[in-house]
Amino acid sequence: MRALILPAMAIATHAMAQSDSARTRSDTARLAPTVVTVVRTPLELSRAPYAVGVTTRDEIQRGKPGFALDEALAGIAGVQVDNRFNYALGERISIRGFGARAQFGVRGVRVLLDGIPMTLADGQTSLNNVDVATLARAEVIRGPASAMHGNAAGGVIQLETDGPAELGRGDGRGSFQAEYGEHGLLRSQLGLVARSNVTEYAVTASRLTFDGYRAWNDARNDRINVRISSDLNDKRLGVTANWVDYDAQNPGGLSNALLATNRRQAFANNVRFQTGERGTQGQLGVTWHQPVSGTDLQIAAHGLKRSVDNPIPQRIVVIGRSAGGARVALSRELRLAARSLRVSAGSEMQLQRDDRRNFVNLDGVRGADTLDQLERVTNTAAFAQAHLSLLPRAAFMLGARYDRIKFAADDRLIGTGNADDSGERAMSAVSPSIGMSINLTRLLDFYSNYSTSFETPTTSELANQQTGAGGLNPALDPQRTRSVEAGINGRVRVSGIAGTFQIAAYDARVRDALIPFEVPSTPGRQYFRNAGSTKHRGIETATSLVLPRGLSLRASFTHTDARFEDYAVTVGTTTTVYDGNRVPGVAPNRGDATLSFQPRRLFVDWETRAMSSIPVNDANTERSPSSVIHGLRLGVRDIRAGGIVLTPNLGVLNLFDRDYNTSVVVNAFGGRFYEPGPPRSVYGGLTTRF
Repeated sequence: MRALILPAMAIATHAMAQSDSARTRSDTARLAPTVVTVVRTPLELSRAPYAVGVTTRDEIQRGKPGFALDEALAGIAGVQVDNRFNYALGERISIRGFGARAQFGVRGVRVLLDGIPMTLADGQTSLNNVDVATLARAEVIRGPASAMHGNAAGGVIQLETDGPAELGRGDGRGSFQAEYGEHGLLRSQLGLVARSNVTEYAVTASRLTFDGYRAWNDARNDRINVRISSDLNDKRLGVTANWVDYDAQNPGGLSNALLATNRRQAFANNVRFQTGERGTQGQLGVTWHQPVSGTDLQIAAHGLKRSVDNPIPQRIVVIGRSAGGARVALSRELRLAARSLRVSAGSEMQLQRDDRRNFVNLDGVRGADTLDQLERVTNTAAFAQAHLSLLPRAAFMLGARYDRIKFAADDRLIGTGNADDSGERAMSAVSPSIGMSINLTRLLDFYSNYSTSFETPTTSELANQQTGAGGLNPALDPQRTRSVEAGINGRVRVSGIAGTFQIAAYDARVRDALIPFEVPSTPGRQYFRNAGSTKHRGIETATSLVLPRGLSLRASFTHTDARFEDYAVTVGTTTTVYDGNRVPGVAPNRGDATLSFQPRRLFVDWETRAMSSIPVNDANTERSPSSVIHGLRLGVRDIRAGGIVLTPNLGVLNLFDRDYNTSVVVNAFGGRFYEPGPPRSVYGGLTTRF
């Protein structure tokens, strides 16, 4: 319980949501309290005993192109979102270094959209179906949270889509948005929101096309999102549905020599093997809330179907996926010796069925079968949480969760010289956490916690064995994390100025960390192994201020010291020890700042992101150079023209046209570690509401 006695060391979460009324009335120097739900118990942000960051609709959508999730999470301390501008791979997201191993999709970070898990039973997350331009809110737990969210919760991102909150009963509104930019960027979106006496509706349909600033970088994304919520007396029903059809090319990573020749080229093998991803996915989720004899009952269920055709060097991977799950929770407010006690408990199940086939890649054409197996994952869990206001100024939160995850593979490619590799593996964990918060003064709160996480390898990581065998890798184990942290949440109230600030520090120890690597025989294809242990330490700070004369500032700084503690690799008769080296893919230092000027309807945002050099391999012999990138956005809100309302915007990415790398490929063979970022790029758009 070191976290409960740590002095106010300091951690940082970002969070700082601002209400529109607070922004327009900065002379009052007051901000409405922000309530967060990502910790599973609704709490004011200042009283949450965990590092939580928040961004709101205006911060997510104002003048942005709606291209990738970094727009929704920008400026949250501790969160590193590398927008690859590559829809075949998606954003690379890590929180305090957790998730940095991911070469495609998201690993180690759990994601929810409108209360429905985007993360599957095995811990992998694909975000092709998330339309960033429709997001109204993002909440982030920075640090281990398996006690609340289960497998792969080295951090948690909870997203909420836009709704008709500002409409009156019986009102409706339509909108059309178009964004056009360099490198063939075109995004169009049609939306409808409405509210009847008891039901709210929100429907959007969008298409994004992008030629890319590199060769072999084309992308197309078509999405439909539906959200319905209905208040039935004291009950509430929610329905969410989304569908996506996408096709994207993957230009691959480049070496320093290739970058020096032409930063816009694709790796030759990626073009030869036609690497990329084509897929469709449909998902449906239902939530139900109702009181039962003084107890709040919450039920959620979801299901999805997904098909993927994924050419990679040497292989073409084809997956047909079915997945789903359900969660039931009961919570109740009690009185204990005149103190408030809120308890909740429940169970959760997730199922996943992958029909996986691998073929020899004959320059983009399917060759002979190399793998044909049916993979099944079952995740069953039970959890409990209690929040106790023990003293007028102090509160405790305790939680625990048990997860059991069973993997099974049925090998269907059996014949002469090809043995039956069918098998099963089971992995389980008990994940406890305990946190406390203390209101020190009217403007200052202290918090501390001890938390844990449990992360299994995904089915793709278990199935992708260096030997080429089918089945499940028997040597790849889950990684487990224990963390202590402490921090302060403060409020600033000075004449003409209102805002918040946060400081945080943490120490996390990871056992059996999952590390990617490549081999000469199949460059561009990643395998995984366990490191003995790693340690992640860091300090994070953030502030959000509403200033006089229409100015506001959001800024954050993150220092992450992630290193191997016990890690050695043996190849043949040679053993290499990496103890003390930095974990590759994690930026040791990162700063984000947005200065906004918003007089009346005009808005101008100057955004700066600074990042230190990033080690790209276990040996730390190469690094992606440090960078400072600036961006500019401006626009005019709510220009009325008859019965329609217009909001034009204009933006510039990489304003000073710097050469930089937007992401890295950890431990890539042949030194192809680097994914170059775009040059200076101009975009503009118009939103029409009617």
